[in-house]
Amino acid sequence: MPRPTPADTVEITLADGRQLAVHTVIADRVRGIDADGDLLVPPGDTENPIRHDDGSEYLIPLTPCCHASGKGSESPTGVVCRGCYRPVDGKYGGPGFLTIARA
Repeated sequence: MPRPTPADTVEITLADGRQLAVHTVIADRVRGIDADGDLLVPPGDTENPIRHDDGSEYLIPLTPCCHASGKGSESPTGVVCRGCYRPVDGKYGGPGFLTIARA
């Protein structure tokens, strides 16, 4: 997904009152942000979320460059952005953990 322009974004409000501008394609999937400020979304079907053993919802962090998910690759970090294929931190290849306000 290309970087959003102001025309492609909508503001969402987090439970703590902060507002974030996110792409309209993912706005209804955002569940919150993590400690690094990355958006967290459930993978796949939002009607039947995947759950961790403790019952919490399985979420994935979106890359800061394109707000896309990460995928494994032979990059130096082992993970690249699905949007622009730049190497990103390994955290984008696994589950995210909601540590800041929910959307």
